[in-house]
Parts: sequence; structure tokens; C-alpha cells
Amino acid sequence: MHRRRIVMTGLFVASTGVSAQSTDSSFSPQANQQTKLATVDSVPQTPLTTNWYLRQWLEKSGIDLNAQIIIEPAVNTDGYKGSGVVSAEQIDFGAIIDTRKLLGFEGTVRIVFSDRFGGAIQERYTGAYIQDQSYWGQGQNFRFSELTYERFFLDYRLSLKGGFYSMGNDFGGLPYVCNFNNNGQCGHPLGLIYGSGWLDSPTGAWGMRFKWSDPSGWYAQSGVYDVNPSNKQADNGFKVSIAETTGEFIPVEFGYSQGETPADYPGIYKVGFYLDTSNAPVLGMMNRLASHRTGEYLQAAQKIWKPSDYSVRGLSIFGVATQADVTTGLVRYSWEAGLSWRGALRDRDEDTVSFAWTRLDISDRVRLAEELSNRPPQTNEQLFELNYGAQVAPWLLIRPAIQYALQPGAYANRPNSWVFSLHVHATL
Repeated sequence: MHRRRIVMTGLFVASTGVSAQSTDSSFSPQANQQTKLATVDSVPQTPLTTNWYLRQWLEKSGIDLNAQIIIEPAVNTDGYKGSGVVSAEQIDFGAIIDTRKLLGFEGTVRIVFSDRFGGAIQERYTGAYIQDQSYWGQGQNFRFSELTYERFFLDYRLSLKGGFYSMGNDFGGLPYVCNFNNNGQCGHPLGLIYGSGWLDSPTGAWGMRFKWSDPSGWYAQSGVYDVNPSNKQADNGFKVSIAETTGEFIPVEFGYSQGETPADYPGIYKVGFYLDTSNAPVLGMMNRLASHRTGEYLQAAQKIWKPSDYSVRGLSIFGVATQADVTTGLVRYSWEAGLSWRGALRDRDEDTVSFAWTRLDISDRVRLAEELSNRPPQTNEQLFELNYGAQVAPWLLIRPAIQYALQPGAYANRPNSWVFSLHVHATL
């Protein structure tokens, strides 16, 4: 399983390539505060084909074609199923269309296709919930990921967006976290994924979002999305019907961001809530269904140190906490904390050194049911990662990482595991 949406900003926007968690508003002609933050404090990715004549001609006409290739090999030292080498891969391609330039009316259309293939260390060997390779799962096949239309009103303060896409493109994103190879950081909090009908890219669903952004940095947004678990299935890559819908997902998010220039100390703070109207099994109680699921999350990221006032280099910290529904959430709580140091080496401003910790706390209802049936109880799972992201070319990022998984699958009787992974990201 994989929630991690790539969050498609990495695919489309040169200014936010490394921080795949940046919000989709960066695609709009007038960027909002959160986009400015990402532009100030994210390592840029410049497509390989930037100077190609055909690409430049299409951009003048309002069509920005983009693609990326991601390769993530990994090897583990221990696992309850053994050890080995596994590689996960993803290819994305699509376009951002400025409808004013192309068709004469205001707005932005986004189209995305993706293909995921390969395997995962946690699936084959360790049995962990937290994936060591973030670009695996949740739509493990060639699929239609997004077709959306967005338009701004009221001096670009109000954004309306709708279509077929992943809700994770707009909600629950955070800078810095996609400076990591694992999906405990690179993506959205796992408590949301295991505790509701939340979808992340590349799997889409029908929905719409309303967002109000104030020039001071405050914003509020909400939306409604179709909950359709069958969309993730391998043979449903091009399914766009609402058949097998189980309910609606309604997220609400409030946030504040600061930072527009290299002289600033950018930061972002947000709180989110969700209601999933789908029926869901009550944990620990056979044949009983809950009528809905709810949950909350807190996220924060802040640059805390720079070597000089106008430097893009510096140290940033982040933290995430989630709470899932008490009766239905497998992962009752999830926690993330870490830091990312951009330009740790004086002459390598676009490289990053990052360290983070993730913990998943399994619901007490699950643990109690397992104990009553004389099965090994699940408690919590943790993962640490240390990595170095090297921008070897404007279009190519290579990031080796060392990870350490504690109690994979939240089982104390499973061996802890060292995992050595590599993330290769080419923006075409």
C-alpha cells in the first residue's frame, strides 16, 4: 500500500521538484503564500528538455509538457521473510494547460498519467507498515491519475478546483518531508491512509476543492471527494465511474505560511480534520460497522538557522501528528519529526542532508483482540532515516539513505532491519 502521492508538484513545477509535498497551487499563474514558501526553501528541479524548441513553443501557446522517472532500489539486512534486493519504479507524464493562452478563458487544466512497477522491501521481506521505498503501491500499474480544472476569483484569493484527482494533491502536504526515501515522511501521514478513505497519487477520484488565501499568509480550504477503494486495484487504472463508491470524504484544513524571499525564514503551520461517510468495520468486534470515520492532523515546518541573511542554505525542522477514529482506525496515532539541512557543504547549495523519525501506534482495540485470541499483539512500529540528497544535475537528483526499522508490522517478535535505499529522480 502506498499513499504517497508523489504529490504531483514534483512532476510539474521546476521550482518545487524536491519537495513533492508542495501544494498544487504552484501550478497557477498567481502563486499563493504556500507556493512562495516552497519556492524559497525547496531545491529547484529544472527539466532536461527546458531549452528544447518544441517545449518552448508549446509553453508560449499555454501547454507545459512534463515527465519524470523515479527509480528506488533497496536492500535489507534482516526480515522475518529474509533479505534481498528489490527495486520500485515510477514514470509520470502529463501537461499543465493555461486555458487563457490556449483557449481564451481563465484557468488551469492539469492532466497526469503514471505507471508504477517493481517491488518493495516491506512487502517481500520485513512486513513493515512504513515503506522504505515511497514510490510503490496505491495504484501499482499504468493509470490515469488526474484531469482537473482550477480557476481563481476575487483577486486570486478564492480558488475553485474540481475533477478526477487525488485529494492528497491539495491537503496534508508539508515541505521538507519529501527529502526522504521512505513513505513515513515522503507523502502524507500514514494515520490518514490506514484510518480512512484518503487517497494519494497516483490514484484519483472525483472531487472538488474550495480554498481561500489571505495575503497575510492565512488560508482555509475544504472539499468533497468520492470514496472508492476499488480505484486502487490493478485492473482499474482507467476506471473513472462512480461504481462501488462507499461514501464521501470531506476534509477541512486551516493553515498559515510565511516566507517570500531568501531573506526570510520560511515556515508553515496547519491543522486538518476529515469526515469519511463510508461504513467501516469496528475494530475488535465481528460483523459490526461504524457509520462514518473521522480524524485530525497537525503539521508544522520552520527554517530555524541560516549562515547569512540572504542565503538559501540553512537548517529546517518539521513535525507531524495524526489521530484516527477510535473505533475504526488501525493506526490510532502517527508521529513524525525531523530536520533537513540545505547546503550543508558550502559549495553545494542545492544538496540536502536530512534525518527523521516516524512512529505508528496501532489501535488498542487491535492489540486487545489479538491478545484474547492468543496471537502476537501489535503495538508500535518505528523507522529512522538518514540521507544525503545530491543534485548532480539541474534535472537529476540522487539520494542514498540508511534506514532502521524497529518492530516491522508493529510486532515485537519480528527482527529489526537495516535498509539501504537509493532514490534516483530524473525530471524530463
